[in-house]
Amino acid sequence: IVGGYLLVVAFWNGTFNFMLPKEIATYHSPDAECSLVFEQMGDPAWPFGPADVRLTLKNYDGKIIERISTQVFNDGGSASEWNIAAISWNDDAVIVVLRACEMEDKEVSISYNKN
Repeated sequence: IVGGYLLVVAFWNGTFNFMLPKEIATYHSPDAECSLVFEQMGDPAWPFGPADVRLTLKNYDGKIIERISTQVFNDGGSASEWNIAAISWNDDAVIVVLRACEMEDKEVSISYNKN
């Protein structure tokens, strides 16, 4: 019975955990028209793999404008606010620079229309 329980727990954590987002931080544009949500999707790949992350741009009503999925390579560690090196809010796009200990800085641009 104990072995069956452990198998179910291992299956649940390994199979479905990748779907659960964990919000790391939310950043707001200077004019408060948009927000950018930084999330980690599940756990990092075991043992030293990347963490799947998602950047979601929302308007002031909370409607999703764009959602970008990518990875950060933190030597098997979870994503954190440290992974956001810079955010630039432009008139038609937000530019996010992602960093991690095992990757070059990665620029992600998310376009939007304020109208």
